[in-house]
Formats: sequence, structure tokens, C-alpha cells
Amino acid sequence: MTEPPLILDSTQRELVENTIADHCRHRGWHLHAVACRTNHVHVVVTAPGRDPEDVMDQFKAWCTRRLKEPLESSEPGTVRANWWTQRGSKRWLNDHESLAIAMEYVLEFQDRPRSQA
Repeated sequence: MTEPPLILDSTQRELVENTIADHCRHRGWHLHAVACRTNHVHVVVTAPGRDPEDVMDQFKAWCTRRLKEPLESSEPGTVRANWWTQRGSKRWLNDHESLAIAMEYVLEFQDRPRSQA
């Protein structure tokens, strides 16, 4: 690690969730569930015709932009370089049961309540 561990506060977590929802609306993707934690994000999304790696990269890029915006104006030169790990889990959900289980995990088995998109 080249920087201290990242801990997102409640405002940043809400910003990440809203950014992911906005990006899904813009792309026409179906966001089934999202839950941003202090140090990682869970997303269940249907993005037809898109490679999962590309979807994850787009989420990371847009969330990074949005997280940096308030810091760049108030704390120039102090914005961290790395917000996310290089990898992430990308599971294919090939049936309704798998989708339901993944949504339940994201929406119900996190430490704080989440809203369904």
C-alpha cells in the first residue's frame, strides 16, 4: 500500500451510491442493489452487452471523480491518488434465484440499512 487505508464517511458513502445510481440511469443499466461500506462497495447491476470489468472500471472512475471534487476545491494537493483496489469481484448471476440471493445479501446483510434501486 502506498497510502493509508481509505475509510469512507457517511457523506462519501452516500455520494458513491448516488453516483453509481446516476451512472446506471445514464447508461440504461438496471441497478438492482447498491451498498457502499466504509472500505468497499457492493453492486448488483444488469448491464447488457458490457464486460463486467468495464462496468466496474466505470463505477470506480466516476466515483473517484465525484469523491475528489469537494476535496480538490477545499484541500488542493491533498487528494489521495488511489481510492480503490486494482481488482474486484465480478460474479455472473445466471438465474433469478442467484439474482435474488445477491440482492438480499447487498440489501439485508450489511451493517446499515440500504435502499433498493
